[in-house]
Amino acid sequence: IDWFFAPLVSALPLIKDGKLVALAVGTPRRAPALPDVPTTLEAGYAGSDYTFWVGMFVPVKTPSALVTRLHVETVRILRSDAIRERLAKLGAEVAPMEQPQFAELVSAEAVQAAALIKRAGIRAE
Repeated sequence: IDWFFAPLVSALPLIKDGKLVALAVGTPRRAPALPDVPTTLEAGYAGSDYTFWVGMFVPVKTPSALVTRLHVETVRILRSDAIRERLAKLGAEVAPMEQPQFAELVSAEAVQAAALIKRAGIRAE
């Protein structure tokens, strides 16, 4: 493999073991786990930043009270020192969002993906 774009959580152990060399990170700012590695933006690739994210989804008919409770408890857990420290060791940064922000992120990424698929002429088989 000449090069590969991978989430930091997947690549970090291989970087630490010397099996991969980190050329750049795709996030808008340098990763705390690899502070000496430039971003793709710093390397001169405008518009190349992308933050890998993880989110929770539930069926559309899930009662709003349950959705709110899941959100509140998840944020509480993610903000705990133990979880933040454990995720930081893996190269992940905790950045919980409010539900409307997350919905906007998902919607915006769907629009971007659709535009990319159209430009590339990708068709379902």
